[in-house]
Amino acid sequence: MASRVIAAIRHSAVLAAALSFVLPGLGQGWIGARRRAILMAAPIMLLAGIGLLVVITQGSYRIAGLLLQPNVLIGLLVGNVLLLAYRSGAIVDAFRLARRRWPSDGSAARNGPGLIGLGVLLGVTLLMHSWFGLVTYKTYDTVATVFHDTDATATPSPTPSGTVDPSAVATPTRAPTPEPTPLPVWSDNGRLDLLLIGGDAGPGRWSLRTDTMILLSVDVATGRSAMFGIPRNLTHVPLPDGSAGAFDCRCYPDLLNSLFTYASAHSEWFPGSDDDRGYLAVQDAIAKLTGLQIDGQVVVTLQGFVRLVDQLGGLDINVPYSVYDERYPPPDGGSNVELWIPAGQQHMNGWTTLAYARSRHQDNDYNRMDRQQLVLRSLRRQLDPCVLIPRIPELLDIARDSLWTNVPVSQLPELFSLGARVDSGAIARYQFWPPDIHEHLDIESVNLIRTMVRTPFVNQPSPTPVPSGPASATPAPVC
Repeated sequence: MASRVIAAIRHSAVLAAALSFVLPGLGQGWIGARRRAILMAAPIMLLAGIGLLVVITQGSYRIAGLLLQPNVLIGLLVGNVLLLAYRSGAIVDAFRLARRRWPSDGSAARNGPGLIGLGVLLGVTLLMHSWFGLVTYKTYDTVATVFHDTDATATPSPTPSGTVDPSAVATPTRAPTPEPTPLPVWSDNGRLDLLLIGGDAGPGRWSLRTDTMILLSVDVATGRSAMFGIPRNLTHVPLPDGSAGAFDCRCYPDLLNSLFTYASAHSEWFPGSDDDRGYLAVQDAIAKLTGLQIDGQVVVTLQGFVRLVDQLGGLDINVPYSVYDERYPPPDGGSNVELWIPAGQQHMNGWTTLAYARSRHQDNDYNRMDRQQLVLRSLRRQLDPCVLIPRIPELLDIARDSLWTNVPVSQLPELFSLGARVDSGAIARYQFWPPDIHEHLDIESVNLIRTMVRTPFVNQPSPTPVPSGPASATPAPVC
Protein backbone atom coordinates (compact mmCIF):
# COMPACT_ATOMS: atom_id res chain seq x y z
CA MET A 1 0.00 0.00 0.00
CA ALA A 2 2.76 2.43 1.00
CA SER A 3 4.70 1.65 -2.16
CA ARG A 4 1.66 2.42 -4.29
CA VAL A 5 1.22 5.80 -2.54
CA ILE A 6 4.90 6.62 -3.04
CA ALA A 7 4.68 5.64 -6.69
CA ALA A 8 1.57 7.76 -7.15
CA ILE A 9 3.36 10.77 -5.67
CA ARG A 10 6.49 10.02 -7.66
CA HIS A 11 4.50 9.85 -10.89
CA SER A 12 2.25 12.84 -10.13
CA ALA A 13 1.81 15.28 -13.00
CA VAL A 14 0.94 17.98 -10.46
CA LEU A 15 4.27 17.41 -8.70
CA ALA A 16 6.12 17.80 -12.00
CA ALA A 17 4.20 21.00 -12.71
CA ALA A 18 4.92 22.31 -9.18
CA LEU A 19 8.65 21.71 -9.68
CA SER A 20 8.57 23.73 -12.90
CA PHE A 21 6.61 26.38 -11.02
CA VAL A 22 9.59 26.69 -8.66
CA LEU A 23 12.11 26.66 -11.53
CA PRO A 24 11.20 26.18 -15.21
CA GLY A 25 12.72 22.91 -16.42
CA LEU A 26 12.91 21.31 -12.97
CA GLY A 27 9.72 19.32 -13.52
CA GLN A 28 10.93 18.14 -16.93
CA GLY A 29 14.15 16.97 -15.30
CA TRP A 30 12.18 15.09 -12.62
CA ILE A 31 10.34 13.23 -15.33
CA GLY A 32 13.63 12.30 -17.00
CA ALA A 33 13.49 14.56 -20.07
CA ARG A 34 16.92 16.05 -19.45
CA ARG A 35 17.41 17.77 -22.80
CA ARG A 36 13.99 19.37 -22.54
CA ALA A 37 14.79 20.42 -18.97
CA ILE A 38 17.96 22.18 -20.07
CA LEU A 39 16.14 24.03 -22.83
CA MET A 40 13.39 25.10 -20.44
CA ALA A 41 15.80 26.23 -17.72
CA ALA A 42 18.25 28.03 -20.03
CA PRO A 43 16.33 31.37 -20.28
CA ILE A 44 15.76 31.77 -16.54
CA MET A 45 19.34 30.73 -15.72
CA LEU A 46 20.64 33.23 -18.25
CA LEU A 47 18.54 36.00 -16.71
CA ALA A 48 19.71 35.04 -13.22
CA GLY A 49 23.34 35.10 -14.34
CA ILE A 50 22.96 38.52 -15.95
CA GLY A 51 21.22 39.84 -12.83
CA LEU A 52 23.96 38.51 -10.55
CA LEU A 53 26.65 40.04 -12.75
CA VAL A 54 24.90 43.41 -12.71
CA VAL A 55 24.58 43.36 -8.90
CA ILE A 56 28.26 42.44 -8.49
CA THR A 57 29.47 45.17 -10.84
CA GLN A 58 27.00 47.92 -9.90
CA GLY A 59 26.09 47.36 -6.26
CA SER A 60 22.64 46.80 -4.81
CA TYR A 61 21.95 50.46 -3.98
CA ARG A 62 22.90 51.67 -7.44
CA ILE A 63 20.71 48.93 -8.92
CA ALA A 64 17.78 50.29 -6.88
CA GLY A 65 18.29 53.68 -8.53
CA LEU A 66 18.57 52.15 -11.99
CA LEU A 67 15.31 50.26 -11.50
CA LEU A 68 13.50 53.58 -10.97
CA GLN A 69 14.37 54.90 -14.43
CA PRO A 70 11.19 55.25 -16.55
CA ASN A 71 12.57 53.29 -19.52
CA VAL A 72 13.68 50.48 -17.23
CA LEU A 73 10.24 50.34 -15.62
CA ILE A 74 8.55 50.08 -19.01
CA GLY A 75 10.97 47.28 -19.89
CA LEU A 76 10.11 45.50 -16.66
CA LEU A 77 6.40 45.69 -17.46
CA VAL A 78 6.95 44.10 -20.86
CA GLY A 79 9.40 41.56 -19.44
CA ASN A 80 6.94 40.61 -16.70
CA VAL A 81 4.30 39.67 -19.30
CA LEU A 82 6.82 37.60 -21.25
CA LEU A 83 8.06 35.91 -18.08
CA LEU A 84 4.47 35.06 -17.09
CA ALA A 85 3.91 33.38 -20.46
CA TYR A 86 7.24 31.53 -20.23
CA ARG A 87 6.66 30.21 -16.69
CA SER A 88 3.06 29.23 -17.44
CA GLY A 89 4.24 27.37 -20.54
CA ALA A 90 6.88 25.52 -18.52
CA ILE A 91 4.29 24.49 -15.91
CA VAL A 92 1.80 23.22 -18.49
CA ASP A 93 4.55 21.48 -20.46
CA ALA A 94 5.74 19.59 -17.37
CA PHE A 95 2.17 18.58 -16.53
CA ARG A 96 1.40 17.30 -20.03
CA LEU A 97 4.77 15.56 -20.34
CA ALA A 98 4.17 13.74 -17.05
CA ARG A 99 0.69 12.67 -18.18
CA ARG A 100 2.18 11.15 -21.33
CA ARG A 101 5.02 9.49 -19.43
CA TRP A 102 2.80 8.19 -16.61
CA PRO A 103 -0.72 7.88 -18.10
CA SER A 104 -3.68 7.59 -15.74
CA ASP A 105 -6.65 5.28 -16.21
CA GLY A 106 -8.51 8.17 -17.82
CA SER A 107 -11.23 8.33 -15.19
CA ALA A 108 -12.58 11.67 -14.00
CA ALA A 109 -11.67 10.68 -10.45
CA ARG A 110 -8.00 10.58 -11.50
CA ASN A 111 -7.98 13.49 -13.93
CA GLY A 112 -10.07 15.98 -11.95
CA PRO A 113 -7.71 16.57 -9.00
CA GLY A 114 -4.76 16.84 -11.36
CA LEU A 115 -6.42 19.54 -13.44
CA ILE A 116 -7.44 21.39 -10.27
CA GLY A 117 -3.83 21.27 -9.05
CA LEU A 118 -2.62 22.59 -12.40
CA GLY A 119 -5.18 25.40 -12.24
CA VAL A 120 -4.04 26.36 -8.74
CA LEU A 121 -0.40 26.55 -9.87
CA LEU A 122 -1.31 28.68 -12.88
CA GLY A 123 -3.50 30.89 -10.71
CA VAL A 124 -0.72 31.47 -8.18
CA THR A 125 1.69 32.25 -11.02
CA LEU A 126 -0.77 34.79 -12.44
CA LEU A 127 -1.25 36.40 -9.01
CA MET A 128 2.51 36.70 -8.46
CA HIS A 129 3.10 38.39 -11.80
CA SER A 130 0.00 40.54 -11.43
CA TRP A 131 1.32 41.84 -8.09
CA PHE A 132 4.72 42.56 -9.64
CA GLY A 133 3.05 44.27 -12.60
CA LEU A 134 0.91 46.40 -10.27
CA VAL A 135 3.95 47.45 -8.23
CA THR A 136 5.91 48.24 -11.39
CA TYR A 137 3.08 50.32 -12.83
CA LYS A 138 2.57 52.16 -9.52
CA THR A 139 6.31 52.85 -9.40
CA TYR A 140 6.25 54.26 -12.93
CA ASP A 141 3.24 56.43 -12.07
CA THR A 142 4.89 57.65 -8.86
CA VAL A 143 8.17 58.49 -10.61
CA ALA A 144 6.30 60.41 -13.30
CA THR A 145 4.31 62.34 -10.67
CA VAL A 146 6.97 63.03 -8.02
CA PHE A 147 10.03 63.89 -10.08
CA HIS A 148 10.12 67.32 -11.70
CA ASP A 149 13.44 67.64 -13.49
CA THR A 150 14.27 71.32 -13.92
CA ASP A 151 17.30 73.49 -14.61
CA ALA A 152 16.64 75.52 -11.48
CA THR A 153 19.76 74.58 -9.53
CA ALA A 154 21.10 77.75 -7.93
CA THR A 155 24.82 78.19 -8.46
CA PRO A 156 26.06 81.17 -6.45
CA SER A 157 29.51 82.58 -6.98
CA PRO A 158 31.89 82.30 -4.02
CA THR A 159 31.53 85.22 -1.63
CA PRO A 160 34.55 86.46 0.34
CA SER A 161 34.06 86.76 4.08
CA GLY A 162 34.06 90.15 5.65
CA THR A 163 31.71 93.10 5.68
CA VAL A 164 29.20 92.81 2.89
CA ASP A 165 25.71 94.05 2.31
CA PRO A 166 23.27 91.10 1.96
CA SER A 167 21.77 92.85 -1.05
CA ALA A 168 25.17 92.95 -2.74
CA VAL A 169 26.08 89.31 -2.25
CA ALA A 170 27.05 87.36 -5.35
CA THR A 171 23.88 86.32 -7.12
CA PRO A 172 22.90 82.72 -7.88
CA THR A 173 22.61 82.13 -11.62
CA ARG A 174 20.70 79.47 -13.43
CA ALA A 175 22.97 76.56 -14.21
CA PRO A 176 23.19 75.72 -17.92
CA THR A 177 21.85 72.37 -19.01
CA PRO A 178 24.84 70.04 -18.62
CA GLU A 179 26.13 67.84 -21.40
CA PRO A 180 25.65 64.11 -20.86
CA THR A 181 28.32 62.89 -18.45
CA PRO A 182 28.84 59.75 -16.39
CA LEU A 183 29.24 61.87 -13.24
CA PRO A 184 26.32 63.68 -11.56
CA VAL A 185 26.27 67.46 -11.69
CA TRP A 186 26.57 67.73 -7.90
CA SER A 187 29.97 66.01 -7.89
CA ASP A 188 31.60 69.10 -9.43
CA ASN A 189 32.14 70.85 -6.09
CA GLY A 190 32.79 67.67 -4.12
CA ARG A 191 29.57 67.72 -2.07
CA LEU A 192 25.88 67.08 -2.40
CA ASP A 193 23.55 69.71 -0.93
CA LEU A 194 19.87 68.79 -0.72
CA LEU A 195 17.13 70.94 0.73
CA LEU A 196 14.59 68.92 2.76
CA ILE A 197 11.27 70.70 3.26
CA GLY A 198 8.24 69.84 5.33
CA GLY A 199 5.20 71.73 4.09
CA ASP A 200 2.07 72.32 6.16
CA ALA A 201 -0.42 72.14 3.28
CA GLY A 202 -3.60 70.51 4.52
CA PRO A 203 -7.16 71.10 5.77
CA GLY A 204 -7.77 74.65 6.91
CA ARG A 205 -4.64 76.01 5.22
CA TRP A 206 -4.37 78.00 2.02
CA SER A 207 -1.36 77.20 -0.15
CA LEU A 208 1.72 75.91 1.72
CA ARG A 209 4.18 77.18 4.33
CA THR A 210 7.66 75.70 4.53
CA ASP A 211 7.78 75.32 8.30
CA THR A 212 10.58 72.71 8.20
CA MET A 213 13.70 73.49 6.17
CA ILE A 214 16.81 71.36 6.59
CA LEU A 215 19.87 71.52 4.37
CA LEU A 216 21.54 68.10 4.10
CA SER A 217 25.18 68.16 2.95
CA VAL A 218 27.23 65.06 2.09
CA ASP A 219 30.92 65.04 1.25
CA VAL A 220 31.24 62.92 -1.89
CA ALA A 221 34.79 61.72 -1.19
CA THR A 222 34.37 60.64 2.44
CA GLY A 223 30.64 60.13 3.01
CA ARG A 224 30.68 62.59 5.91
CA SER A 225 27.36 64.36 6.31
CA ALA A 226 25.83 67.33 8.10
CA MET A 227 22.39 68.84 8.57
CA PHE A 228 21.75 72.57 8.87
CA GLY A 229 18.45 73.72 10.33
CA ILE A 230 17.11 76.76 8.47
CA PRO A 231 14.86 78.77 10.83
CA ARG A 232 11.38 79.42 9.50
CA ASN A 233 11.28 82.84 11.18
CA LEU A 234 14.30 84.40 9.44
CA THR A 235 13.48 87.75 7.84
CA HIS A 236 15.32 89.83 5.25
CA VAL A 237 16.75 86.75 3.54
CA PRO A 238 18.70 87.94 0.45
CA LEU A 239 17.16 87.10 -2.92
CA PRO A 240 18.85 86.46 -6.28
CA ASP A 241 18.82 89.04 -9.06
CA GLY A 242 15.45 89.28 -10.75
CA SER A 243 13.48 88.23 -7.69
CA ALA A 244 15.36 90.77 -5.55
CA GLY A 245 13.77 93.59 -7.56
CA ALA A 246 10.43 92.86 -5.91
CA PHE A 247 11.55 94.63 -2.70
CA ASP A 248 13.57 97.75 -1.95
CA CYS A 249 15.88 95.78 0.37
CA ARG A 250 16.53 93.23 -2.40
CA CYS A 251 15.61 90.62 0.17
CA TYR A 252 12.44 88.94 1.41
CA PRO A 253 11.30 91.12 4.34
CA ASP A 254 8.74 88.70 5.79
CA LEU A 255 9.19 85.32 7.52
CA LEU A 256 11.03 82.87 5.29
CA ASN A 257 8.34 80.20 5.67
CA SER A 258 5.88 82.49 3.83
CA LEU A 259 8.08 82.94 0.75
CA PHE A 260 6.52 79.92 -0.99
CA THR A 261 3.05 81.48 -0.89
CA TYR A 262 4.25 84.94 -1.93
CA ALA A 263 6.34 83.64 -4.85
CA SER A 264 3.52 81.39 -6.09
CA ALA A 265 1.30 84.46 -6.45
CA HIS A 266 3.92 86.74 -8.09
CA SER A 267 5.09 85.20 -11.32
CA GLU A 268 6.39 88.59 -12.50
CA TRP A 269 9.26 88.36 -9.99
CA PHE A 270 9.75 84.63 -9.49
CA PRO A 271 10.44 82.27 -12.43
CA GLY A 272 8.97 78.81 -12.89
CA SER A 273 5.63 77.20 -13.59
CA ASP A 274 2.60 77.41 -11.35
CA ASP A 275 3.51 73.97 -9.96
CA ASP A 276 7.11 74.68 -8.98
CA ARG A 277 7.52 78.49 -8.66
CA GLY A 278 7.19 78.51 -4.87
CA TYR A 279 9.58 75.62 -4.37
CA LEU A 280 12.22 77.16 -6.62
CA ALA A 281 11.92 80.53 -4.89
CA VAL A 282 12.68 78.94 -1.51
CA GLN A 283 15.58 76.96 -2.97
CA ASP A 284 17.09 80.02 -4.65
CA ALA A 285 16.72 82.15 -1.52
CA ILE A 286 18.49 79.58 0.68
CA ALA A 287 21.19 79.17 -1.98
CA LYS A 288 21.69 82.93 -1.91
CA LEU A 289 21.74 82.98 1.89
CA THR A 290 24.25 80.14 2.29
CA GLY A 291 26.36 80.76 -0.82
CA LEU A 292 26.01 77.08 -1.72
CA GLN A 293 25.03 75.30 -4.90
CA ILE A 294 21.83 73.57 -3.83
CA ASP A 295 21.50 70.49 -5.99
CA GLY A 296 17.80 69.89 -5.45
CA GLN A 297 15.07 69.62 -2.89
CA VAL A 298 12.65 67.05 -1.53
CA VAL A 299 9.28 68.24 -0.17
CA VAL A 300 6.88 66.17 1.95
CA THR A 301 3.50 67.26 3.32
CA LEU A 302 2.49 66.78 6.95
CA GLN A 303 -0.18 64.19 6.17
CA GLY A 304 2.26 62.32 3.95
CA PHE A 305 4.78 62.10 6.78
CA VAL A 306 2.13 60.72 9.15
CA ARG A 307 1.13 58.05 6.62
CA LEU A 308 4.75 57.12 5.98
CA VAL A 309 5.62 56.54 9.64
CA ASP A 310 2.42 54.54 10.16
CA GLN A 311 3.21 52.31 7.17
CA LEU A 312 6.68 51.68 8.63
CA GLY A 313 5.08 50.49 11.85
CA GLY A 314 6.03 53.56 13.89
CA LEU A 315 9.34 55.07 14.91
CA ASP A 316 11.57 54.45 17.95
CA ILE A 317 13.01 57.71 19.31
CA ASN A 318 15.05 58.31 22.45
CA VAL A 319 13.43 61.55 23.60
CA PRO A 320 16.07 63.65 25.45
CA TYR A 321 13.53 65.87 27.24
CA SER A 322 9.77 65.83 27.64
CA VAL A 323 7.50 67.84 25.36
CA TYR A 324 4.29 69.43 26.62
CA ASP A 325 2.03 71.58 24.46
CA GLU A 326 -1.39 72.51 25.82
CA ARG A 327 -2.62 73.81 22.45
CA TYR A 328 -1.02 71.73 19.73
CA PRO A 329 -2.73 72.26 16.30
CA PRO A 330 -3.17 68.84 14.64
CA PRO A 331 -2.31 68.53 10.94
CA ASP A 332 -5.88 67.58 9.96
CA GLY A 333 -7.09 71.12 10.76
CA GLY A 334 -9.04 70.08 13.87
CA SER A 335 -9.22 71.85 17.22
CA ASN A 336 -6.06 72.25 19.31
CA VAL A 337 -5.25 69.32 21.59
CA GLU A 338 -3.09 68.80 24.67
CA LEU A 339 0.20 67.06 23.85
CA TRP A 340 2.46 65.25 26.31
CA ILE A 341 5.50 63.19 25.26
CA PRO A 342 7.68 62.05 28.18
CA ALA A 343 11.46 61.79 28.03
CA GLY A 344 13.07 58.41 27.37
CA GLN A 345 12.77 55.70 24.75
CA GLN A 346 9.43 56.02 22.95
CA HIS A 347 7.73 54.13 20.13
CA MET A 348 5.63 56.68 18.25
CA ASN A 349 3.02 56.36 15.54
CA GLY A 350 2.90 58.83 12.66
CA TRP A 351 0.67 61.38 14.42
CA THR A 352 2.82 61.45 17.56
CA THR A 353 6.10 61.57 15.62
CA LEU A 354 4.88 64.57 13.65
CA ALA A 355 3.63 66.26 16.82
CA TYR A 356 7.02 65.72 18.47
CA ALA A 357 8.80 67.26 15.49
CA ARG A 358 6.30 70.08 15.00
CA SER A 359 5.29 71.34 18.45
CA ARG A 360 6.88 74.67 19.43
CA HIS A 361 4.66 76.26 22.07
CA GLN A 362 6.62 74.86 25.02
CA ASP A 363 9.95 76.19 23.77
CA ASN A 364 10.76 77.79 20.39
CA ASP A 365 11.49 77.20 16.71
CA TYR A 366 15.11 76.39 17.43
CA ASN A 367 14.37 73.50 19.79
CA ARG A 368 11.81 72.31 17.29
CA MET A 369 14.47 72.21 14.54
CA ASP A 370 16.66 70.13 16.85
CA ARG A 371 13.82 67.62 17.33
CA GLN A 372 13.16 67.51 13.59
CA GLN A 373 16.76 66.53 12.88
CA LEU A 374 16.54 63.84 15.56
CA VAL A 375 13.43 62.42 13.88
CA LEU A 376 15.16 62.31 10.48
CA ARG A 377 18.17 60.51 11.90
CA SER A 378 15.93 57.96 13.64
CA LEU A 379 13.97 57.44 10.43
CA ARG A 380 17.17 56.87 8.43
CA ARG A 381 18.40 54.27 10.95
CA GLN A 382 15.15 52.31 11.02
CA LEU A 383 14.40 51.90 7.31
CA ASP A 384 14.26 48.11 7.08
CA PRO A 385 13.83 46.45 3.65
CA CYS A 386 12.07 43.52 5.30
CA VAL A 387 9.38 45.96 6.49
CA LEU A 388 9.28 47.99 3.28
CA ILE A 389 8.90 45.21 0.69
CA PRO A 390 5.40 43.95 1.62
CA ARG A 391 4.17 47.53 1.89
CA ILE A 392 5.53 48.81 -1.41
CA PRO A 393 2.12 49.54 -3.04
CA GLU A 394 0.98 51.63 -0.06
CA LEU A 395 4.33 53.44 0.16
CA LEU A 396 4.15 54.27 -3.53
CA ASP A 397 0.68 55.77 -3.05
CA ILE A 398 2.01 57.91 -0.19
CA ALA A 399 4.96 59.10 -2.27
CA ARG A 400 2.75 60.00 -5.25
CA ASP A 401 0.34 61.99 -3.09
CA SER A 402 2.78 63.65 -0.71
CA LEU A 403 6.22 64.14 -2.29
CA TRP A 404 7.69 66.70 -4.69
CA THR A 405 11.28 66.87 -5.87
CA ASN A 406 13.32 68.48 -8.60
CA VAL A 407 16.18 65.99 -8.25
CA PRO A 408 16.61 64.46 -11.72
CA VAL A 409 15.51 60.84 -11.71
CA SER A 410 18.59 60.02 -13.80
CA GLN A 411 20.77 60.85 -10.78
CA LEU A 412 19.11 58.35 -8.43
CA PRO A 413 21.71 55.57 -8.95
CA GLU A 414 24.53 57.88 -7.83
CA LEU A 415 22.44 59.33 -5.00
CA PHE A 416 21.55 55.88 -3.67
CA SER A 417 25.19 54.78 -3.84
CA LEU A 418 26.30 57.88 -1.94
CA GLY A 419 23.50 57.53 0.60
CA ALA A 420 24.62 53.98 1.40
CA ARG A 421 27.94 55.38 2.63
CA VAL A 422 26.39 57.87 5.04
CA ASP A 423 26.55 56.83 8.69
CA SER A 424 23.19 57.88 10.10
CA GLY A 425 24.63 57.83 13.63
CA ALA A 426 27.39 60.30 12.78
CA ILE A 427 25.53 63.10 10.99
CA ALA A 428 26.76 66.45 12.31
CA ARG A 429 24.00 68.88 13.25
CA TYR A 430 24.14 72.66 13.02
CA GLN A 431 21.61 75.30 13.99
CA PHE A 432 21.48 78.98 13.11
CA TRP A 433 20.50 80.14 16.59
CA PRO A 434 20.56 83.53 18.28
CA PRO A 435 22.37 85.38 19.63
CA ASP A 436 25.01 84.48 17.01
CA ILE A 437 22.49 84.51 14.15
CA HIS A 438 19.89 87.27 14.28
CA GLU A 439 16.37 86.46 13.14
CA HIS A 440 16.33 89.82 11.38
CA LEU A 441 19.32 89.04 9.16
CA ASP A 442 22.15 91.51 9.04
CA ILE A 443 25.59 91.49 7.41
CA GLU A 444 27.28 89.66 10.26
CA SER A 445 24.62 86.95 10.42
CA VAL A 446 24.79 86.25 6.69
CA ASN A 447 28.58 86.00 6.80
CA LEU A 448 28.48 83.69 9.82
CA ILE A 449 25.96 81.37 8.13
CA ARG A 450 28.19 81.14 5.06
CA THR A 451 31.21 80.38 7.18
CA MET A 452 29.34 77.60 9.02
CA VAL A 453 28.14 75.85 5.86
CA ARG A 454 31.42 76.20 3.96
CA THR A 455 33.47 73.58 5.82
CA PRO A 456 31.22 71.43 8.03
CA PHE A 457 33.36 68.29 7.63
CA VAL A 458 36.78 69.59 8.69
CA ASN A 459 36.73 68.31 12.28
CA GLN A 460 34.26 65.49 11.69
CA PRO A 461 35.66 61.92 11.96
CA SER A 462 35.59 59.80 8.83
CA PRO A 463 32.87 57.17 8.61
CA THR A 464 33.74 53.49 8.80
CA PRO A 465 35.66 52.61 5.61
CA VAL A 466 33.89 50.44 3.06
CA PRO A 467 35.42 48.43 0.21
CA SER A 468 36.05 50.48 -2.89
CA GLY A 469 34.30 49.81 -6.15
CA PRO A 470 30.73 50.00 -7.40
CA ALA A 471 29.54 47.11 -5.23
CA SER A 472 30.70 48.65 -1.96
CA ALA A 473 27.23 49.43 -0.63
CA THR A 474 26.30 47.83 2.67
CA PRO A 475 24.24 44.70 1.95
CA ALA A 476 20.62 44.85 2.87
CA PRO A 477 19.45 42.52 5.66
CA VAL A 478 17.96 39.23 4.60
CA CYS A 479 14.23 39.03 5.26
